[in-house]
Amino acid sequence: MSPTGTHVLYVSYDGTLEPLGESQVVNYLTRLATDYEITLLSFEKPQDLSDHVRVAAMERQLRASGITWICLRYHKSPPVFSTIFDIARGIQTARRACRDRAIRIVHARGYVPALVALFARRTSAARFLFDMRGFWLDEKVEAGHWRVGGLLYRVGKWWERRFFRSADAIVSLTTAGAEAFPTLGYEIPETVPVVVIPTCVDLQRFKPTRKDPELVAVLGLEAKLVVGCVGTMSNWYMRHEMLLYLGHLSRSLESLRVLIVTREDHAALRRDAVTRGVPHAALVITQAAFAEMPRYTSLFDAGLFFIRPALSKRGSAATKLAEFLACGVPIIINDGVGDSGAIVRHHKVGVVLPTLNEEAFARSLPQVRALLADSAVRDRCRGAAGELFDIERGTDRYRALYQQLESGAPRGSFPS
Repeated sequence: MSPTGTHVLYVSYDGTLEPLGESQVVNYLTRLATDYEITLLSFEKPQDLSDHVRVAAMERQLRASGITWICLRYHKSPPVFSTIFDIARGIQTARRACRDRAIRIVHARGYVPALVALFARRTSAARFLFDMRGFWLDEKVEAGHWRVGGLLYRVGKWWERRFFRSADAIVSLTTAGAEAFPTLGYEIPETVPVVVIPTCVDLQRFKPTRKDPELVAVLGLEAKLVVGCVGTMSNWYMRHEMLLYLGHLSRSLESLRVLIVTREDHAALRRDAVTRGVPHAALVITQAAFAEMPRYTSLFDAGLFFIRPALSKRGSAATKLAEFLACGVPIIINDGVGDSGAIVRHHKVGVVLPTLNEEAFARSLPQVRALLADSAVRDRCRGAAGELFDIERGTDRYRALYQQLESGAPRGSFPS
């Protein structure tokens, strides 16, 4: 199908060169680009930009899909001022794109891009799609970075109100998040579509396969039971509790190897893991490019991640949930985060811990043993991934939203 001629500006504060950006931005846009003329504005980390081979590969991939990529450098320090600087550059760049490319839809992935989007379309007729990705302001408070009632929080809430009031369409990652909108006290007209689109996965890439013999040999996993983690092990991910639980499993399950695939500091992670009871000899830490993740994910007999439960996490969905399930790998998670616990229980694809303490760890062991012995669990995992997290279905939902936005008039571009 050829593009419709409708121009879309997609703004992401996550870099396309990061695994998350490649999975949750590029994978969608390359599919949507068959129908729309897409300009991608992203903020890339300096360490990723320094890898010129990866940058060139991403440029080729996006160009081959007909996507125009505008790449800005992400700044981390000094706090707050660096973000303001990025926002200012983003607004300037986005306004130029809206003017030069006759942008009809501005798709903002998160709160910082939403601020860029509101200013960028101020003098245009572009529709505003607020793809919120979770309750970011409340996450800042619950993480201890901001204070309720503080200046940053109050200013952020002022803008959040405008995001919801100005949006021509809203996307939430979870049903729990969408159901929480009324508690914010914001007016969302009934004519504004609110759609739930979780973090989806390419089922043609992430699929059940037998463990790669070469990787098994290189990592020393022959005849071993493999449980562990992929991706981030910090911030909202409960590093201390995850490692404690892996230590508990190491003492309870024979022939266990703890595999962790991450870009984080391996030496520091190994020290933390050993301190929390994971035997040095049982621990394997490595890293992999996003393109290699299906091979590595298939090495697991069970995946593990714990996310700090908080009110703000009602709107969160971990990409690794979809990737594990797509590969037929059952998961061990904690409860209270978005729709994850309900999904795992309903589809019988893992173990959900109600609390994270030694007593709960011990009580979960019979369930974990039964899970690892269940020959049908891989099919259930794949079935759940196909039903809930197929990126083709996710793309179809975005495409339908774009079509709605094309046919309707934009709401007030910059309400007071």
